[in-house]
Amino acid sequence: MVGKKELGKIESVEFGRHPDRPFLFGLQLTFKMEGAGVQGFYTVNLSEDCKWEIADRSLTIVEMVEFVDSTLENAKVNHVSELKNIPVEITFNGNCFKSFRILTEVL
Repeated sequence: MVGKKELGKIESVEFGRHPDRPFLFGLQLTFKMEGAGVQGFYTVNLSEDCKWEIADRSLTIVEMVEFVDSTLENAKVNHVSELKNIPVEITFNGNCFKSFRILTEVL
């Protein structure tokens, strides 16, 4: 099943700990679409209680940082704070956020 896609903008962006789950660290985005909004999280679990191999944890951290870097590059900005108001295409799986892409063709 192909996911539903909607156009919108990044309404807010944060990089750091998740406020409700401080063991999650990474990029937190809020997207605004016509009459609706949704959040997307690109985080890694940094809890000492998280039982995973160091290599897996390290790879996940590197993948998250590379995702942030490519997002900044696609948006033609240098800082996550500059992602605010950047146009995006948001993909849903059913009613759940799946992913987004920067609309590079309109920048």
